Amino acid sequence: MVDPLVLALRSLQSSANNQKSTAQATWDTINQAGQQHGAPDIDYDRFAARWESDPIIKQLVARFDGQGVVIKTRQAADTPMQGTPPNPGEVSKMAKRATAKAMG
Repeated sequence: MVDPLVLALRSLQSSANNQKSTAQATWDTINQAGQQHGAPDIDYDRFAARWESDPIIKQLVARFDGQGVVIKTRQAADTPMQGTPPNPGEVSKMAKRATAKAMG
């Protein structure tokens, strides 16, 4: 039997993938989706416990906090996050360009 919370998360993930968007869901949104699959209501503390014990949930969720979760989607994987560090070789190139500009 598939876990109702996993079904709810996969449903939200699938919907976001079909819309080619990212998926951020509040706890209320997760609970509404969960009700469709027979999942009990969940909050941050309950989810944190599930996160620690269920590798499937870790595969589906990028991060979570007191407001809700960010579900991993194809769009999220294709879109670099703001503040993503550049590749090590890129850092060297940026430093050389900055030095060249400063030198005149």
